[in-house]
Amino acid sequence: MKWKTLQHNGILFPPAYEAQGIKIKIKGETVNLNLTQEEMVYQWAKKKDTPYAQDKVFQKNFTADFAKTLDSKFKKISYDDIDFSNAYKIVDKEKDLKEMMSKEEKKSLAAKRKELREKLKEKYGVAIMDGEKVEVGNYMAEPPGIFIGRGEHPLRGKWKPPVTPKDVTLNLGKEAKVPEGKWGKIIHDKDSMWLASWMDFLTQKRKYVWLADTAGLKQGRDKEKYEKAVKLANEIEKIKDRIVKDMKSKDPKISRIATACYLIYRTAMRVGDEKDPDEADTVGATTLRKEHIKITANSIEFDFLGKDSVRWQETVVAEGHDKQFHENLKKLVEKKKPKDEIFDDITSRHVNVYYSSIVKGLTAKVFRTYLATNVVKNYLVEHDNMKGKSATEKLYHAKLANLEAAMMCNHKRTIPKTFEQSLQKKRDTLKKAEKDQAWKKTQETLKKVESSTPKTDTQKKSKTKRIKTLNEQIKKQKSKHKERLEKLGLQIDLSEKTKDYNIGTSLRNYIDPRVFKAWTDEVGAEWEKLYTSALQKKFLWVKNENVLWKDIK
Repeated sequence: MKWKTLQHNGILFPPAYEAQGIKIKIKGETVNLNLTQEEMVYQWAKKKDTPYAQDKVFQKNFTADFAKTLDSKFKKISYDDIDFSNAYKIVDKEKDLKEMMSKEEKKSLAAKRKELREKLKEKYGVAIMDGEKVEVGNYMAEPPGIFIGRGEHPLRGKWKPPVTPKDVTLNLGKEAKVPEGKWGKIIHDKDSMWLASWMDFLTQKRKYVWLADTAGLKQGRDKEKYEKAVKLANEIEKIKDRIVKDMKSKDPKISRIATACYLIYRTAMRVGDEKDPDEADTVGATTLRKEHIKITANSIEFDFLGKDSVRWQETVVAEGHDKQFHENLKKLVEKKKPKDEIFDDITSRHVNVYYSSIVKGLTAKVFRTYLATNVVKNYLVEHDNMKGKSATEKLYHAKLANLEAAMMCNHKRTIPKTFEQSLQKKRDTLKKAEKDQAWKKTQETLKKVESSTPKTDTQKKSKTKRIKTLNEQIKKQKSKHKERLEKLGLQIDLSEKTKDYNIGTSLRNYIDPRVFKAWTDEVGAEWEKLYTSALQKKFLWVKNENVLWKDIK
């Protein structure tokens, strides 16, 4: 039981769309829009300057959903039949008005928004659990809009209708006052930490409002996750030996299960059959098909769409225990057709039962946490001699360790459209900084002072003191300049190296924060500079952990 009493004010719904008089033409005919249709068109117009608007699947999916709301004569329209120019003008005008606002107007607007956020947070951002105030996480329902998804998601471009109170189930204490509204359901589940839930219309996945990461219950569960990975690390040789032994088993099913488990251990691949039902062609370890791998004489090449339709490409060279893995895969696919699954009837249940038979409670998910943490630890072990290194360089190496984990977990991202522009700005700043050598002016002043001829003893003393001060100033200016150039150079290098990856996901969900805390303490860096304020709150429990680097490495 997670709690005895629970009271909260439900969830916040985004403000309803207000009509702006948008009109469109379809096949040259002017069409008056109802509020829902106008909101759909407005949201499309907001995306007109993004790559999504040029994506054929995005266009097709949006048009199909929009056509469903129109008169029957427009049911079979294509994207090119719609003239959005009126909506585009309205969106452009909005943008222009924003840009024309004075600093004072922008400041005033920001202050009003902040005040409103604080009021809403006061009402919806707090729950009372067992008599104590606890923070609520994201307490707002998702607004209606055009679905984007990650990677080449097959549903991209489809319309997400608004969430209404009747769609929402609230989780409250039995004695709690029910918030105003026509809610779908009220339940009293004391074993759950969520406060509200609803079914996502498109993906048919359940969405939740949770307690914030600062809540004691969440902190404990978070720590427990990393403790499982520590337990796995302590037993890894035993686990690996058992998997390698069972890959050679004469029982074909045991051999198949062990081979799938080795694949997860070796690559940090997701198990496979825990995916969205709508993503028919996304796969993982247990659902890989013959067409997703290419076996050469000494390697295995993987190429498939993983979770969120993000492409996964990796090559495993057949060395050491990988030779047995290579041999098993070769046998498993030799008589299969391209569309056949490699592991036949093996599911996540078989995998997790197998892992748990070696170490109680071990599941495939724990491997991603263990492997991400391990790759970070291995990098940091090679970079724990930081004597004489600057704070910037220390954090640079911490972020490169983080990148190793992101790459292992395949946390690819869509490169922002402004990436090159932003990078060039940094390069220009570096060039400007290289030319900005302030100490040269100070050196000129020093030369003048040195060449001066003092007449009195007082003037001589003053000259000596001035020379000393100027030399110290030059030293400081050179040091500051060097630090600035180093910082800018490392920022550029890091931007280039991390451009394809989202390093925040592994930092938040997979890397044991105690590893970074112990390393930063060891090398004299600031742990807080690596984690955002939100993540510092999530990992508050780390502050109470007295973990030394020598005990981790």
